Formats: sequence, structure tokens, C-alpha cells
Amino acid sequence: MKPDAYSSLSAFLAHWRALKHAGAEGLATDELARRAGMDEIIAALRPEERAALQAAETSDGFAGATRRHRERAELRLARELRARGLLAH
Repeated sequence: MKPDAYSSLSAFLAHWRALKHAGAEGLATDELARRAGMDEIIAALRPEERAALQAAETSDGFAGATRRHRERAELRLARELRARGLLAH
């Protein structure tokens, strides 16, 4: 099953986060497979980049190092999604 392309990196991340926060028992088989595929893509990032993507943003934004890791992770992730044909632009 090839997942649909996302219109933006933000859309991919929002979907990934929604699936991550949903309990496995609440997801259909295709959603579990999609989450596993998304996790595989995220796993290709460096540990600090993965952590930055999962970090909650505070009212002041992200701290310096976390912001840099997040920006780098988003660039690498967008490149990977485009290479896989999963990012529309």
C-alpha cells in the first residue's frame, strides 16, 4: 500500500503525531501500517532530530539547540518525503 502524498511537511507531521497519540487498539489495520511506515521514515533521522520533532513547543517557541535540530530534521524529512514521492511539492 503506497500512502497518499501530503500537501506539506506540516500535514505529514500532523498526521504522524495524530497516529502516534492514538492508541494502537483505536487504529484500523491500514492506519497501523501507515504509522509503521511513517515511523520508519522518522527513524532515519538522527536521535536529536527525532527528539526535536517530538518536543512540545512552549509559548516562547523552541530553545536554540532544539530549534536548530527541529529545522534540520524538517529539511531532511522533507527531502526524504520528496524522494519517496510522498510530498506534493
